[in-house]
Amino acid sequence: MCDTVHPRRSGIASGKLLFALVVAFLLVPLFGTSAQAQRTLKVAYMKHPIQDASFEMLEKWGKANNVTIVRIATAYEVFFEKVTQTLTSGGDQYDLVWHNDDWGQNWQKWLEPTDDIPNMKDVDRWPVAVIFANDDGKDTVVPMVHTLGTFFYRTDLIKPSELPKTWRELVTLSQRLQKSGKVKWGFVGGMKYPHTWFTLLWSMWSNNCDILKPFDERDNKKLAAAGWESGMKERCNQDVAEFWWDAINVHKITPPGAVTYSRTDANAIFQAGDAAITMADSTFYGDFNDPAKSKVAGKVSFASWPVGPKGKSPRAWNEIWGWAIPKGSKNKALAKQALNAMLADTEGQIAMWKATGGPPPSLKVQAQLRKQDPLFGVLMAATIDRVDRKGDFHSAYYFPEWGRVHKEYSDIMIEAISGKREDIPKVLQGGHDRIHKAATGG
Repeated sequence: MCDTVHPRRSGIASGKLLFALVVAFLLVPLFGTSAQAQRTLKVAYMKHPIQDASFEMLEKWGKANNVTIVRIATAYEVFFEKVTQTLTSGGDQYDLVWHNDDWGQNWQKWLEPTDDIPNMKDVDRWPVAVIFANDDGKDTVVPMVHTLGTFFYRTDLIKPSELPKTWRELVTLSQRLQKSGKVKWGFVGGMKYPHTWFTLLWSMWSNNCDILKPFDERDNKKLAAAGWESGMKERCNQDVAEFWWDAINVHKITPPGAVTYSRTDANAIFQAGDAAITMADSTFYGDFNDPAKSKVAGKVSFASWPVGPKGKSPRAWNEIWGWAIPKGSKNKALAKQALNAMLADTEGQIAMWKATGGPPPSLKVQAQLRKQDPLFGVLMAATIDRVDRKGDFHSAYYFPEWGRVHKEYSDIMIEAISGKREDIPKVLQGGHDRIHKAATGG
């Protein structure tokens, strides 16, 4: 048989090939090339209204720029460990990860610097500069929201003029409301690790106290020079343990099961209308004020922490949640474009505040809200405006062993509160060396 190609068949084949190439060319704008198909950002996050609101901004930008935002949800309790494994292995499983000040320093060497994102010029440097800086002093985060620990109170039960300024006034007000049958509990908050901020930590800091000495210090070099010394033997920490012991057992303004409560447990009690006051991040305002989720919707506002016997004036923290870019990501430039757009999205940031109570990352948007929204002004007065920017106080420590120290502190305090009142000093004394050991990696 002759192997010569028939001219007519060859022409047909060439025509088919040309037609296929034309069709493929015409379909490129619709479906993209293989390179365009890779325009995807995979994001590790914890399911939370704030992150959902941030996703709305990212996804709006993504839709306009042909970028798919893929959400990869992970539970809070295992988030840090799981993402750390990916970061330290150099994996490209994520292009963006939720970043929290609790572990700001733990991740810095595995994250892409973000100083070159243009709209970072509009963010508050206080909660970013020290906590999220790498060894070269460059930022490794882009803020999505400010997290402010604040008292939430029932406006239908408590007038602004009645808000407690001291622990003693908190007890008196709570008992009055309980005796009148208005609520079951005066105050409720999360206590078990890692929800310690909502009872033990805010009260410790409002009593001019801290876990390590020198108090309020967050410079790791100074903490090391002081020998990573625990503050558990100090009278101010005994004040804290005795206050919560009495709140549960004597004054009965707090549920007896509080030592086992997460913030979710405490929030549920407040939303059910069974407590007059709770302490939480302002970002839970959206849940508290949602009629579908809360019986106290429309009856909630913000207040400062009352001070302890050694406290001089109300305190507050001003920290952030943010997004970070793993060095292992193959889409770093695209991720930076997305985050730059998020910081410029005034409409999206205002919508986030209105839906959740989360203060926007842009100082320009914050200034706009102060003029337009009285409730935003109330929150700022209770929190950010009370932050002492001349001091070093932040709502966590920023060294690799902080997680162990936090856990140890929580265990010690709950052990003290769960036992006999007269044994509190002994338990705290015994916890002194445990804190030091945890801080030094022993």
